[in-house]
Amino acid sequence: MGAVSLEGDGNALSSTRGIYCEVARLRMMTCYFPRCGLAVRGEGETSADRLLMVRSMEGPLVVRQAGRVLDLEPGALVFLSAGAPFEWRLAQGGRIDCGSVPMHYFPVTKRALERLLMRPIPRAHPPLKLLITHAAYLLMRGAHAPGEAEMIAAHFRQVLPMVIDYLQDDDEDRAAAHLASIKTFIESRLSDAQFDLASVAAKFGVTPRYVQKLFQRAGTTFSRYVLERRLETARLLIVRQADRPISAIAYEIGFGDLSYFNRAFRQRFGTTPSAMR
Repeated sequence: MGAVSLEGDGNALSSTRGIYCEVARLRMMTCYFPRCGLAVRGEGETSADRLLMVRSMEGPLVVRQAGRVLDLEPGALVFLSAGAPFEWRLAQGGRIDCGSVPMHYFPVTKRALERLLMRPIPRAHPPLKLLITHAAYLLMRGAHAPGEAEMIAAHFRQVLPMVIDYLQDDDEDRAAAHLASIKTFIESRLSDAQFDLASVAAKFGVTPRYVQKLFQRAGTTFSRYVLERRLETARLLIVRQADRPISAIAYEIGFGDLSYFNRAFRQRFGTTPSAMR
């Protein structure tokens, strides 16, 4: 995050204290500032592959970065780029929690990640509470036992997708547009037996959890939808291409197990593939 400076009452700032911990590339800090107006300014590092996160616990926080200004309520958290200059302004001083996280902890593309910056997450969001609990544990105790650092880092990686899901929630129109685009992509990949949820998430720069939520809103699941599309495509090909072996059709549309295909087909249509002809 580059060089950082404090601006405020010099005499009062001399009483500033803090707690710092670094574990498995996670950097967490709580600062206790005096009860006076102050500003924290950072120069940023252009080579940084990290994100900053910050929240004020005892008063409003104004965050500035890249020409954008955000007013945060106490306890709300925001992610920032560690590679650009920033300013945090506390009108009342008090406690501030901050840290930096490697970008690879976030299971989305860098481009998608940039859309999540400077967007507040309210303190009442349950996954955020869990994330803060992990951070508090780090600051109060650190990681002492063998493997504990890796365990804490794994917890962060598990919780972060739930936190950023809050930022990826869309209104109904945008969600419908996203789902339509995903369904179009699925149609182009039905023949790929290795095609899975992670492939879709990577293609659209979102989390697998977000893709699942889109399908759940539509009353189904990702895997069920893909199965339905493959079975319907198989049914059409079996009827239209009566001279082709059923096994060839099954393999062509992504079924790697012929027995599974026959069972799923019968459950869906109430008859066997050969009887459909």
